[in-house]
This record gives sequence, C-alpha cells and structure tokens, in this order.
Amino acid sequence: MKYRYRFHPGDYELGENEKFYGDMEARGWRLVKRGGRLSKFTPAEPSRARYRIEVFAPGFLEQSVLPEEQVAVFADCGWEYVTDRGLLHIFRAPAGSDAPEFYSDPAQQAETLKALRKNTLWGWSPTLLWLVVYLGLDVLMKGSERTLGDLQRRFVQIPPLYFAVGFTILWQLYRHTRDAWIITRTYRRLKNGVPLDHNPRKRHVLHKVVNRTLEGLVVLCLLLTAAQLTATRSTDPEDRTDEPYLLLSDLGWQGKQGVSILGDESSVTHTPSLLADYWDVREFLKTPAGRTVWMYQDVYRLRDAGMARLLAEASMKTATFGDGGKKFRPIAATGLDAAWTNNHLEVVAVKGPYVAYISYIGLGHDSVDPLPVCTALAERWDAFP
Repeated sequence: MKYRYRFHPGDYELGENEKFYGDMEARGWRLVKRGGRLSKFTPAEPSRARYRIEVFAPGFLEQSVLPEEQVAVFADCGWEYVTDRGLLHIFRAPAGSDAPEFYSDPAQQAETLKALRKNTLWGWSPTLLWLVVYLGLDVLMKGSERTLGDLQRRFVQIPPLYFAVGFTILWQLYRHTRDAWIITRTYRRLKNGVPLDHNPRKRHVLHKVVNRTLEGLVVLCLLLTAAQLTATRSTDPEDRTDEPYLLLSDLGWQGKQGVSILGDESSVTHTPSLLADYWDVREFLKTPAGRTVWMYQDVYRLRDAGMARLLAEASMKTATFGDGGKKFRPIAATGLDAAWTNNHLEVVAVKGPYVAYISYIGLGHDSVDPLPVCTALAERWDAFP
C-alpha cells in the first residue's frame, strides 16, 4: 500500500494539529499513525472529516492509554479513535457527522492540559542535567583546568562536533521555550472561557524559519563531523612526506620500528579540521642495543596563528605529567616563538601557526635535554611556509 509521510506541528499546537490532519484528508490522505516528527497517511477519498485531540495524563508509572470507557463514550458520540503519541490521542469524525465537541466548557478542557503544561516547564531539564553531570564528573576526575584544556584541544581537533552540540542545545532550548509559551497561553485562554481554535489561520512563518534553520545547522555540523572523520588517515611514521612532526631519528636515535610494552604499534594519525591540521604521533623504536625508546606528539598547524598561544596553554593544562600546567616552566629556545618544559619530561612549543606537545619520558629522564628537541622542531617547521 502507498503511504505518505509529512512533518506535523509540535505536540503543543493542538489546534494546528487538528487543522493539519483535516487538511490532509481533504487532499485525499488519511492519518494512520503519528510519530515523533512525522505522521503517516494512507490514500483515501477526499473528505471534510474533522480531527480532535484529547490530552490524557496517566498516573505515576502508568501507561498513557485512554480508559476504555472514555474511548467508548467518544465512539458513541461519533468519534473514531485513530492513533496516539505520548499524551496525545487523536480522534476522527467522518464528513457530515454531527459528533459533538469533546467539551462544552473550555475550563473543563483546560484541566486536561495541566500535565502537558508541566512537561514543557521541565522539558529542558534532561539536557541541562546531562551537561551538569558530564562536566561535573570530568572536573571531579581531572580538575577544572584540565577539563577546560581538554575542551579547548578537542574543539580545535573536531570543531563541527562541538558546534553540533551547541546548536542542539540552542535548538532544544528554543523549542522548549516556545512550547511552554504555547501551551501556557492555550491553558489560560481555556481557563478564561475561550474555546480552542480548531481551525487556526496563522502560518507561524518565523517559527518555521528559526526551527528549520537550527535543525539544519545541527544536521550540517554532523555531516561535517562525518566528513572529517572520513578524511582522517593513519600511516606509519616513516612514511612521512612533508609533515611537521619529529621522528626519533631526528633526535639521533637509530633502530627499527617496534611496539610498546602494551603492544601498541608506531603510528601517525592525521586529522584535517576546520581550524587546524592535527597529527597524533606515537613512535616506538627498538635500538641496536635492544632498548625500546618512545615519543608521543600532538602537532597542530592552525588556520589562524592567533590561536597558537591559547592552544599551547591548553596543551600544558592537559599534559600527562604537568599537574594542570603548573609544572611547566618557560625556556629560551632559538627559532621558536615560545617553549615550555616540564622537568625534562614534556615540551610544548609554538612557532607561527604551529603548536606541538611532546612527551618523551620513554627516552630516559637523565639523557634528555629539551633544547635539542626544540631545535629539531624549529628546523623542521622552518621547512614549511
């Protein structure tokens, strides 16, 4: 059977939904199911059938199912039960039917909207609670400085995902605010004796533009995130071709590529983002003497060099041994704009649009001087425009 799907008005636009379903049947499409965003229609003879929505709020831990006796009363009055979604239960009266309205007193219908009104007032709480719990746990485990640094670094690495989260929160806030306003206005009008408008003429153009724009931005950001993840590539460190990271051989170490004590292999993962090219480098080298040395790097080539200092600070805050950045001290390094070291365990360096965080404890605490690392970085970055 041929079906058609259409976006329906929001749950709190009762009159708009009733008109929408009536207009669809007038065009030859009868409602069979209401989903979260879309309604499903089946072909039918065009008619001027009427649709009405009954709001029913169940008790605690009860299903939102209309009592059988209430459905039976509506059926005796000429109303056919069609479908439901959440608190909304949709009925249909055939064209020409003299089925009476559900409520002769608007104030009586207002009582049925209390639960729907309460839902809108608390609808934003799950999103807010998720943010508070997520960030709160992160701060408890890592500290506020490291949490902030993590957010800054990840934003540079995959900005469209963070934009998607931001636009989603803004979209949900807008929708919940508007829904609360609509149902509160409807409730107050009914309480004041004004019947529900079953055939509203307003088109709500501004709302549709704002809602579809925010929704479109979320989808666009998710598509950009998927495209970025698809463009991410992993290679062997020795396959480097004009990329701005160091190899252990640049620091004088010789040997064959090996694995870590945990079995991790050497790799370079390149991620191009809207804000930077990012290289995550992990190299494990087995020397002729049988020793395994290793070095980790996060290297960024920013689109905007003005972000370099902020990213360097974020890298120090999130450094493995940096205690939220407190252990880093500046050092004078020729050829770099700025450099910092943490007890000869880690280096953060900046030159123009380039930022690097290097952890090289695996080379041995007593044998590593940060200045040769900084010199090698400066020489490497000098080879790029």
